[in-house]
Amino acid sequence: MALASIKRWAERVFTPDEAIRRQFSLFQELLHEDKLCLKTITRLEEIGRKPILVDWSRVELLTRHLLDRMDRLADRLQCMAPEDYPGLAPACGQVREEIEALLGQERWRPERPYALHLEKDPATESPHEIMGGKAQGLAQIIARTDIPVPPAMVLTTNAYQRFLEANGLRKMIRKKLLTLDLRRPERLERIAAQIREAIQQGDVPEDMAEDVEAALDRLSSLTQTLPEGNGKASSELLFAVRSSALAEDGDASFAGQYTTRLNVSRQDFWTAYKDVLAGKFSTKTLTYRLHYGLSDVQTAMAALVLPMIQAKTSGVVYSRDPLDLCKGSCLVISAVAGAGSRLVDGSAVPDTFLVSRKNPAHFLAKQAAPEQNNPPLPSLGEQLCLDDSSATSLARWGLELEEVFGRPQDIEWTQDHSGGLMVLQSRPIHASGSEESEESNLPTATDPADRTTPQPSDHVASILDVGTPASTGVASGRVHRITSESDLDAVPQGAVVLAPGIPPSLVQIIHKAAGVIAEQGGKASHFASVAREFGLPVIVGLGSGAAALEQERLVTMDAHRGVIYDGEVQELLQWQKKQRAKPPTPFQRQMAPLLQRVASLSLTDPEADTFTPEHCHSVHDVVRFVHEHGTREMFSLMDTKARGMRRGKPLESEIPIVMHVLDLGEGLHAGAENERALTLEHVRSGPMLAVWSGLTDKDVAWSEGLLHLDWERFDQVSGGIFSLKSSLLSSYALLAHRYAHLLLRFGYHFAVLDTMAGERADENYIQFRFKGGGGADEKKNWRLEMIQAVLQAFDFQVQIREDLLEAKCARQDQQRTELRLNVLGYLLGRTPLLDMALESRDHAVRLAEEMRTKWNQAEERS
Repeated sequence: MALASIKRWAERVFTPDEAIRRQFSLFQELLHEDKLCLKTITRLEEIGRKPILVDWSRVELLTRHLLDRMDRLADRLQCMAPEDYPGLAPACGQVREEIEALLGQERWRPERPYALHLEKDPATESPHEIMGGKAQGLAQIIARTDIPVPPAMVLTTNAYQRFLEANGLRKMIRKKLLTLDLRRPERLERIAAQIREAIQQGDVPEDMAEDVEAALDRLSSLTQTLPEGNGKASSELLFAVRSSALAEDGDASFAGQYTTRLNVSRQDFWTAYKDVLAGKFSTKTLTYRLHYGLSDVQTAMAALVLPMIQAKTSGVVYSRDPLDLCKGSCLVISAVAGAGSRLVDGSAVPDTFLVSRKNPAHFLAKQAAPEQNNPPLPSLGEQLCLDDSSATSLARWGLELEEVFGRPQDIEWTQDHSGGLMVLQSRPIHASGSEESEESNLPTATDPADRTTPQPSDHVASILDVGTPASTGVASGRVHRITSESDLDAVPQGAVVLAPGIPPSLVQIIHKAAGVIAEQGGKASHFASVAREFGLPVIVGLGSGAAALEQERLVTMDAHRGVIYDGEVQELLQWQKKQRAKPPTPFQRQMAPLLQRVASLSLTDPEADTFTPEHCHSVHDVVRFVHEHGTREMFSLMDTKARGMRRGKPLESEIPIVMHVLDLGEGLHAGAENERALTLEHVRSGPMLAVWSGLTDKDVAWSEGLLHLDWERFDQVSGGIFSLKSSLLSSYALLAHRYAHLLLRFGYHFAVLDTMAGERADENYIQFRFKGGGGADEKKNWRLEMIQAVLQAFDFQVQIREDLLEAKCARQDQQRTELRLNVLGYLLGRTPLLDMALESRDHAVRLAEEMRTKWNQAEERS
């Protein structure tokens, strides 16, 4: 940083004009990064708040791109002023660190172990990240209880990663997942099928195959200890290959979403294993995962391998009734004859036992399954398929496992033909209702979005339907039009505010307004982001159509569709009430802490003591801080001594002002570099031409023979030595195609103007400073009050301190920005010597009203 400061100093001393050009180039880069940051913040907000269910990899990619852009943005400001913002880099680092913690780090370990046996040894303590949810649950039962489970092994997530790596599938899968969007079900189905096919056609790498085959040999030998018939059919060992993905059987159950293969022979094992891996990418599984906001990495697939048990009876134990019919006092056991798959897939109705939690030997109720139309299984000689002693054992295990895992459990069990009971799986109970009812609420690939507003009845008239939603929602209220920041205090509670644009200062009415409608603006603006954060509906882009909205007219705004209706539309308001009553989706819960660090905005007042890097708690805060100070750096680009203007060319014009011009790039037409002096025909800069149009307006009367330059400095230093047209005394302009920086000297006062006026409204701004004068203090104050009154009528925020007036406005479209530059030019043409000519404050007020009327009419015509 010290070297950068020295270089900057040397550049300013020895090549000041090049220093100015460099500063402007940095500022252009800053604005470019600012635009990209706001665009990405807006995209993440849309994804999180609508919500748009996309693969989490897209959220991660957008967020990491945003963090890189934030760093580049901050770097541009620090290059503009190397010593002035020491706290900015640490602030960016803190924001990045907090967001990276929320995103998590990708766990990519295609290395051994590829297979683990679940036993009471250190392997059982292997991390969840390589065993997955189902295997880890079984491993904990083995490690911490004496509850019987069958011999088991797991093909780890490392094996899954090794398989992907060996077949070159990792990048292909990531690329396809980035395009997922549940609003396009046909694409979801196509992508899912392509990934599954690629996995099923993959080859198992040799090192992985050797390790897993050896583990299967050992599992086969352990299976021999089971009672006769278990794991065997015609003397052939058969296996169950079950999914055990990360996040499965955790906060998201994934119940019934993944693939299980039963009765798998050793010959068909690898086909079954690849089917389980491919099941990770079924349409229903992807839909479920996207709904929960989980990434592909967070759901890496392990596979649990168990010997097939020739089941006499199977079923499920709920350690607490998930429907809570017995008010927390009982366990629920469901049992069916034969394999448990008949229960979980809904093809069999179970026998049901309600068992006391206080005394597992006490049954509160028993209910046999009703007669089924399906062919009966062989008779077990009993009305119920599970005896009381076995049910009591299962109930005791249910209570024990609830204590082990620290929450109520959903336990899958089986009983072999010798009467032996075994637990196959234990996972948390997820809802107060049944798991099936919970999952039925999940959006499917073909579900339409449930957050689209209803179309009101035919008798409801729309006033405008050309708006663009910037913050979604529905609101109703009476129209209250404002024209400048000074009107904000008068906004009534519950009004629909109609404004020319949506500058950040509108945050002051965020809790008063029902909604905001604007003639101009975009959804990537700072205020739009804040509005989305607070749930304030905003519609922008109405243009001249806003004239149809009369003051005090009752309207309803649908900021989902961008439509404004006459009167109060109860259909929409009731729909909105219902939407707000809905709990956030799991995806939205996952996005919420990320959006807090990305999009929340606490730096709203640039004049506050807290407008510092140390108070930047989000990416949006950093963007706001850098944009504000970047424009301030440009505003103070040159001092009143006009250093850097030695290569500036004099501008000859019809008004008596001495001005020198320096081209920053495309500010002048081609060929102007060859001229000794410039005329207005050489000027290409749109902002400069707009200011000049105001300076030369027909109502501006310039005194002939009175040359406007810095009289005060001339009195102090010249002694008649300097030419009246010296650059040390003259006004100057730094110009680019859509940019202008002007210092205008008018006798004993001066004005500084820094502006961008291009096609992108979010980059446009005007900063203006007016200071000094030769008249009495009272008259100078009248002049400043006159200028303030005019500027506030055209969306400027204005502050006056002693004889200094500072004003700014931003984020207007090009036409509106250039008209405001016309107004500034006109004011500058009308104000020289006015501090001596004003007769009273009333005189100043009359002049202000005359000027406001003139330019309001001009705006209406445009």
